[in-house]
Amino acid sequence: MACPFWSGCPRHHGARELVDAAVWVATPPSLIDSAVPHPQNHERIRYLELACRRSDLVIVDEADRVQMQLDRMFAPGIPLIGGGPDTRSFLDDVNQHRIRELAGAGRIQLSDRDVENWSAAVNTTQTAADRLVAMLVSDVGLRDWVRTGYFSAWTLQLRLLEERYPLPEDHDGTQAEAAEPDAERSLRAPRRRLTEILDGFRENPFGDRRPIPEDGVALTGLLSELLHTNYRENTRSRLEKVLRDLFDLDPLLQPNKEGRERYQELRARANGEWGRKPAQRAASRRRAKRRRKDCLPENPEQWLSLLMTRFEFTLLLSALEPKLALINAMWPRVAAALNLGFNEMYRRPLDYGPMVPEAPMGNVIGFQFLMEGPDLGGARTGELRFFRCSGLGRELLRAMPDLPTVDGRPGTNVLLMSGSSWAGSSSRYHIPVPIGVIIEPDRKELKRIVEQSEFRFEFVRDDCLCRVACECQVPNEAERLSGEPLDQRAAILRRMAIALGKDDTGISRLQEELRLLPESRRHILLLVGSYEEAKLVADSLHTLSKRWRGRVRRLVSDDDPNAGTWSDDDEHHAPVLRRGDVETLANTNADILVAPLLAVERGHNILDLDRRHAAIGSIYFLARPNPRPDDLGLAVHAINDWIVRSIDGGEFTDWVRGELTLGLGARKVRDLARSQWYRVLARSMAWSRLSDDDRKQVTWDLLVLIWQVIGRSVRGAVPTRVAFVDAAFAPNLATGQSPGQPDTPKTSLLHSIHAVLRPYFTPDTPVPAADRHIVQALYRPMWTALDRCLIQFTDEGNTACTA
Repeated sequence: MACPFWSGCPRHHGARELVDAAVWVATPPSLIDSAVPHPQNHERIRYLELACRRSDLVIVDEADRVQMQLDRMFAPGIPLIGGGPDTRSFLDDVNQHRIRELAGAGRIQLSDRDVENWSAAVNTTQTAADRLVAMLVSDVGLRDWVRTGYFSAWTLQLRLLEERYPLPEDHDGTQAEAAEPDAERSLRAPRRRLTEILDGFRENPFGDRRPIPEDGVALTGLLSELLHTNYRENTRSRLEKVLRDLFDLDPLLQPNKEGRERYQELRARANGEWGRKPAQRAASRRRAKRRRKDCLPENPEQWLSLLMTRFEFTLLLSALEPKLALINAMWPRVAAALNLGFNEMYRRPLDYGPMVPEAPMGNVIGFQFLMEGPDLGGARTGELRFFRCSGLGRELLRAMPDLPTVDGRPGTNVLLMSGSSWAGSSSRYHIPVPIGVIIEPDRKELKRIVEQSEFRFEFVRDDCLCRVACECQVPNEAERLSGEPLDQRAAILRRMAIALGKDDTGISRLQEELRLLPESRRHILLLVGSYEEAKLVADSLHTLSKRWRGRVRRLVSDDDPNAGTWSDDDEHHAPVLRRGDVETLANTNADILVAPLLAVERGHNILDLDRRHAAIGSIYFLARPNPRPDDLGLAVHAINDWIVRSIDGGEFTDWVRGELTLGLGARKVRDLARSQWYRVLARSMAWSRLSDDDRKQVTWDLLVLIWQVIGRSVRGAVPTRVAFVDAAFAPNLATGQSPGQPDTPKTSLLHSIHAVLRPYFTPDTPVPAADRHIVQALYRPMWTALDRCLIQFTDEGNTACTA
């Protein structure tokens, strides 16, 4: 039933105005999640569908960024349990709201069986989450065990199986011929049997969905005890008994020579040492200077203690997952009775099911435990995050033209606009849609940017003033920020800021740079990794000398509650500039702006007072950009990019047609996708450890990011000056060793960017002519300046094609 006052209600004024509006301006979430009000349209329809129905043209600006937003919208992640008083917590919010609603109505809502079941699920979820967080905050070993990528009951179960029954395929470095066939057979059968038992338990952890197999009775009873026990010693004793029986541990834990030998044999295999005799294993370990941490400890009793804790954690997680899924699945059925609002974790509207394919590896549910700063042991609080991959979000972008056709209506025209949506192997920015139009600047203006822009190294050293390669008799290594421990970054940044701003020799490096810039563009942008680092660098310069006091501004987020706490004339803190006001930089008295790299990537034109040219004349990269290893969004982008390229390239069709039935073909794709998913989760983001394919993908990602930031300083067709301060940009050059090894794409991000762009700017290379034209149109200024910068440090001649 519609409200009789709806047509005059101010709350719905915007919805009514949209009816006759000729132009709609909206964000992707507002179109995708919002539905047309029922009083206005009895047919259930989302605004995105309506926009495509009624519009002659849909323009998607910054289309590559929209693609990333869509990926994350269909793989949302939120804090399940917050890590402090100022952090949000989904479970706490839900629980408090539920109690308030039930108490306010005398719990009459519980007469509805759905509300009763949903409320019980919240109680169980809260209990399990509290137990899990209690274990994490108190046990550094457990935190270390789960803080890799993401974890779920299934992934942790797999790791337990790999410890107890290791197989050669568990280790990439184990050669098939090095395996021991007899030992492998003796491990494979019990591992398969244990997998079946644990899989059955995970699917029915409480035993209420169907009769429990005999093997699962002990696990179900143990789980109930773990959730509710107040006598932990007794429960641990029962946990040990169940674990010993289930994992057949007694032969490995016998206090005699045979037991110790069996355990050491298992330990060697779990560490990937198949087919080696004990003496060979010992020699191999002595030679390995940087060996990864062993899977199993030296002492079997210590392993038993670790295994008990890890098994308990896995069982509790098996209880949390289905109840959390139930909360989300039943949310719409109890929303009216309990006045529930929008749930960020609830799946995207089912309306998009036909247009958004399911995630190729399935609707993955996972968790992360994140902490601020390094984990130095002891009791540490943190944030338990929950996420689920429910669909291939980026495909909605390509489905938009045909959305109306499902109802027999003509399709619409969709114009995707972006200056970086063609990005080679990038998993984030590249959009696989043919490019129809390239808007190019005037040739004279482009030539001015290309010829006059300058890239250079500006390294900082403690014991000398050498800015590129060290020419001192005793070489000095330059300051490196990226890849350094978190607890050392502050000191490194402080030293960088002081070295750039001090004027012991009469004039500082930053003053030299300012004098080279036109008066209207006399601003330098210093780029760091976060808002906290921006504060540190800005305050260091602000307090360094009178020259910089009041002449440095730091960028803060628009919702920073502390912004404006200090006055502009504060002696100890640099003035701030909100991100939403960054376009007013020219109206301030600042010479220096310190900002996180991602905060100025795009979205703002920072112009001079005449609003004609970029206000920023120089950019200093104090930090080399690098993907965060705990950012699950990177894995989501990578798996989505992988399956889209596989579909477009024909591999998907080959996989399915290569099997006997459609079901087997689907299983083949699912298995391949899961393998790829686990691979991208497990890959190291350290530059030197990336595989060639991953390095190429990450290079294109960072190439676009760096060029987007540099783009802030070329607005109005003016040249720019870029300085790379972090030694991580060219580590071999920065070491101070002479002659030293030249940097290569495997050691240097800049050399890798140069390598991926080279085929498009070099004649007679096997790249399509259309791709060559697109890349030259988008990235010529970057390539030319980078080529001039690097060519003096390589053995190659200048092969740049500037035609």
